[in-house]
Amino acid sequence: MELIESICAAARNWEDPLYQPRVDATEKSLSLDNQFSELSIVFAVNQQMSLLNEAHLKAWQQRLVTKQLVTTQPGTVAVLNPGNIPLVELQDYLAVVLSGHRYVGSTSSKSPYLFPAFLSEIRRVGGDPRATLVSQKDALQSGDRMIASGSDEVVRSIRDAVALRGLSSDICWFRGHRFSVAVMDGREDEDELVKLAEDCLMHEGMGCRSVSIVFAPRRMSIDGVLEAFGVHRAMFPAHVSTIGAIKLQQALLAAFKTPHAYPEDFQFLISRGEPEEQGLGHIRWVPYDIVQEAVDWIADHEGHIQGVFAGERLLKDQVDWEATGMAQRPPLQWRPDGRSHESFLRF
Repeated sequence: MELIESICAAARNWEDPLYQPRVDATEKSLSLDNQFSELSIVFAVNQQMSLLNEAHLKAWQQRLVTKQLVTTQPGTVAVLNPGNIPLVELQDYLAVVLSGHRYVGSTSSKSPYLFPAFLSEIRRVGGDPRATLVSQKDALQSGDRMIASGSDEVVRSIRDAVALRGLSSDICWFRGHRFSVAVMDGREDEDELVKLAEDCLMHEGMGCRSVSIVFAPRRMSIDGVLEAFGVHRAMFPAHVSTIGAIKLQQALLAAFKTPHAYPEDFQFLISRGEPEEQGLGHIRWVPYDIVQEAVDWIADHEGHIQGVFAGERLLKDQVDWEATGMAQRPPLQWRPDGRSHESFLRF
């Protein structure tokens, strides 16, 4: 089968939450030391599979290929993957193979089952996924180009290893730690607040697109936000590790008399103060007098911010911001760290 046809056939099978290979990969993933829940895996896999249709993939492939140099030859791209979000590997994989290159990837110990199972599904339906999965050590020694994601500490060690190998940093895409923020104007309705809750709490706030800081007008009541966060947690309960982390953080906030709010079951925590990234399930609420204060802070910290999410009223003045509710629903061609795959994969 042609590559895109086989990817879409695999995705159609995986759209069924009861499809046995998907069930098996999910159950194995839930047994590991990560922040995954069964419902968060369902959400992530369904969201990704919904994007895999032939028209969408062919349109993206056209952009990827037309950005290549005329003399481009197929190469190999080594990808060192994070494991903080279920099936997080999919975007880089698709960009590499749709560009005509070969993918060599490592898997995270926190999520070594979902992505390999999906590649196996592509093979099962009769396609060649053009991918090989290896250890991180072997991935570091592979490829004409490299994409590496992880904590700042992990990325520093990868940089050192790549330098010893002699691979130029110009053909490497290193992605360290980033986080996202939201900006509210105080006129959000119930639906927008529930979308904000998803942006903040889905996947326990893990992943660079998760919102950890919310800017809001100083006089805005937080009651509607607390209710919306409760609605979200009723659908997607917090992971047990998140509840434990929130209990510790709440005790510290109380000791330092930092204003904060949380439900009795510790499903989430919101504190008010300076715009600083917090821990699992903990959102920092930052009041502003004029929205320009938030805009200026974001500009000053753009090197650490992955995305900014806001309602339509604010989006009209900020072309680089995204709509509330899209943090955990990125399009396949979204730009990590503001860089496109089209530009990186020009050999």
